[in-house]
Amino acid sequence: MKYKFLIFFLLFFCIYCGTTIQVVQDPFRDITIVKMDMDHEAKVDNPNKNVYSYGGQYAKEIKNGVISQITLIIRIQGSETLAALGPEAYIKIDRKSTKLVLLDSNYFANQVTVRTQVPANMGPGIGFGYSTVPATTTRTSTLTSNILSGKLTFTKEMENDILSAKSLQYRLYSANDAIDLFVSESQLETIQKFIKNRGEVQK
Repeated sequence: MKYKFLIFFLLFFCIYCGTTIQVVQDPFRDITIVKMDMDHEAKVDNPNKNVYSYGGQYAKEIKNGVISQITLIIRIQGSETLAALGPEAYIKIDRKSTKLVLLDSNYFANQVTVRTQVPANMGPGIGFGYSTVPATTTRTSTLTSNILSGKLTFTKEMENDILSAKSLQYRLYSANDAIDLFVSESQLETIQKFIKNRGEVQK
């Protein structure tokens, strides 16, 4: 259990790592891609399950001066009892809640092997008496979790609402369990800058 907590803590901590808006030119498709990797604090309304988000990405494309709708790729990892994400989703901008459709939903199990060194029973040492060097043994355990993912697409109206918003939140559903993604104040400010970006390289 303590190893699961450590893994969740380390990945939860990364939610608050710095975020950079990336502008990439794709000459093969003759488009400009504006993208931003960002994860939000995730909570599930079930005390028997845990979730955290990782690998999330906002993106939009610009071609001939026309900017596409923004998409948000969501990836969530959590308890092995979590079910796949359903198609129903919501975005809450301030107090306004709007229903969205989660596309490209994917679901698979992830297994991580953890090896730890633990004290072993003292045994006879070389020579007289017992060895003074503590003996250790390797203990191997496998942690299983589920990876849930999907894609949300914003309308231009939503983008305009976000520009003046004070709070932003997403809600997804894993069977009967609701999963909320909370956007921090600093993240919201960065998302607003992302919406305004028309392909300018950040300095």
